[in-house]
Amino acid sequence: MDNNAVNVTPKEPKKPFIQRLRESGCFSPFYVTVMLLFALSLVLYVLSRFITPLAEFLSRYPAHGIRFIMAKLTTWIPFSVAECIIILLPLMFVAYMVYAVRFIKHNTDGFGSKVLMPLVSIILIIGILFFSMFAPCYFRNPLSVNLGIEDAAVSGEELFETAVWLSAEIKNVTPDITFSASGESHMPCDYGTMATLINDAFDSYASGVDYISSFRSSPKPIALSEPMTYTHISGVYSFFTGEANINVNYPDFIVPFTMAHEMSHQRGIAREEEANMVAFLVCLNSNNPYVRYSGLSNVLSYVNSALYRADKELYKRFRNYYYPSELAKENSAYSLFFDKYRENVANDVTNAVNNSFLQSQGQSQGTKSYGLVVDLTVSYYKSLTQ
Repeated sequence: MDNNAVNVTPKEPKKPFIQRLRESGCFSPFYVTVMLLFALSLVLYVLSRFITPLAEFLSRYPAHGIRFIMAKLTTWIPFSVAECIIILLPLMFVAYMVYAVRFIKHNTDGFGSKVLMPLVSIILIIGILFFSMFAPCYFRNPLSVNLGIEDAAVSGEELFETAVWLSAEIKNVTPDITFSASGESHMPCDYGTMATLINDAFDSYASGVDYISSFRSSPKPIALSEPMTYTHISGVYSFFTGEANINVNYPDFIVPFTMAHEMSHQRGIAREEEANMVAFLVCLNSNNPYVRYSGLSNVLSYVNSALYRADKELYKRFRNYYYPSELAKENSAYSLFFDKYRENVANDVTNAVNNSFLQSQGQSQGTKSYGLVVDLTVSYYKSLTQ
């Protein structure tokens, strides 16, 4: 017998790839459930892009339920959860990278289940929320169908008549509004009370239509509203927290309309021009003069610009004889306020991102789609006069 012989332990046969995946923990019940829900929500979203009745059904029922739950989960929190997440995102990313590096140094296996899959799951859950609660809303019935109004190109004369009507409505409420010497109007209440007034207006409006369901929620004031103003964003709906977030640095007359706009998104109105239109109708349903003033003046700014492009003679006539003097001073003060925020890189970047996102969701005109509220407003006014 050779005493110098070396005992060699035979290598264990390499396990099949599928078995190694199972044992890694990457296919735990939780991860499998998340992946299946993501696949289901993605399939339904893709189908909704081509099947309008499906998109309408999803928007009104299952998606509405998820939006309702998300809004109720965060509405009791007095600050914007979405803003906190965005502010802390760089710190969370650094913490994750440190954790991943330390795990690799001290462990030979388990990276997939304990490092990679948690991150993948978070990304998939965000995707599930977007595809299931908001994305189908971009492809539901056009608002004109749900309102029963004509969706057609408008003439300069129709724009003029609509502008005159909006101006008359503004003149009816301005006696009840306080303006400063510089021309700025002032909200007659604090932010929380205004949020209650917008909720009341939503309840009033939703009670008479079937395409939108109302529920009470708290639009969140953005803590970093002043730096946010450089992006030219007056509000944003964060689907992943269910919150309507409001830039409170903007002049007062912008805030109620922005609340109604973002809360329209929260209630399933995804297209920007339609959210503007619903915000306008909600403001008109308010008994508060300032809420009505906010809705009327914001929409008139779109109609005024469209009239200028369509017929300069009618535009001059409108500005000389019908345009509310109080609103002219308000807009002058607004222009002065906005001077320092006008041209900057932050606006260019956010505008490009928002433009690309809107186009990816079927809004071919991107950020210009906000102005399409003009056609809806003219059609709505025509329906009132017929």
